[in-house]
Amino acid sequence: MSKAKWVWLTPLLLAAYALAYVSWVPPHVMLVQAYPMNATHFTAYVNNTTVYIVQAGLSFHGSSAEEQAVMQYLYSQCRYMAVDVLNATQISETEQLWTADVYCTSDGSMWLWLRWLPLRFTAYSGYVQFTNATNATVITPVGTFVNYIPAGWYLDPLTKTVFKIPEANITLLAYVASLSAQLKALKAELDKSKADANQTASLIAKLEAQLTALEAQRRALEEALRQRESEAAALQANLRAAQAENERLRSQLAQLKAENDHLKTQLASMNQTLAGLNDQLTSLKAQLALQTSGGEEGIDPLMYVLFAALAGVAAAFAIYKKKKAEE
Repeated sequence: MSKAKWVWLTPLLLAAYALAYVSWVPPHVMLVQAYPMNATHFTAYVNNTTVYIVQAGLSFHGSSAEEQAVMQYLYSQCRYMAVDVLNATQISETEQLWTADVYCTSDGSMWLWLRWLPLRFTAYSGYVQFTNATNATVITPVGTFVNYIPAGWYLDPLTKTVFKIPEANITLLAYVASLSAQLKALKAELDKSKADANQTASLIAKLEAQLTALEAQRRALEEALRQRESEAAALQANLRAAQAENERLRSQLAQLKAENDHLKTQLASMNQTLAGLNDQLTSLKAQLALQTSGGEEGIDPLMYVLFAALAGVAAAFAIYKKKKAEE
């Protein structure tokens, strides 16, 4: 290819490399219709329950004037919201508190992760992680960052791939962008070559072969990126399920401990009753011995009542031991 042809290809390649990533929302979040209550909390109505939503790891320590400015910003940014629930607490029968990663957008073109608010308002406090991403540029509602960018979810507008930084392979993404830029440039060259009557058929065939090869590489890399994000979302879902099962088992263990304590209390009461009945039995035996020695005949009917009570206590004790054996 001649030097003159590369002159017009160069601006196309530079434009492709300059294309920035856009702050985005993770693919596994839940969309909700929520409204700002104050600088840190939102409210929503979900399944007949009032839900209060707060961004994990974020707090506000500003004045009333600062809070008013923040509220205006949230009203403008949070027209649509999505949440990744980390913990849900039941406040009452009709109220819940969700601690979550909260994402807002005004028009769907980019998303704001509320954990980034300390980057815009000094009244907020919270940990924001930054990571090195050489030659990468990201655009967010709180600013544009180059090379050293905040950790979070982003969208590659060129490949339509959603990825997480720092987990994503930025080098691989840049390579995909490079291939896409070359592909675009080769398509333009191919179109020009076809329009040029003096272009040889061999050059056209060569460009078409290069175009096909690059297209196949681009599709394979895009599919690999999508598969990785899908696997990450599945692992997060499994982790949440395991945490929920763990909470259920903890609740069941607490219930069993409470039942065990109750049975221990019943056993202590039964032992006390049995001891009292044994004392009465001893006393009655002594009276019976005196009556017999005195020449009196017959058995006091109270003895039958006492034997029945002892039988009842023994049966209750046997039921308790059986239940303890089944635990």
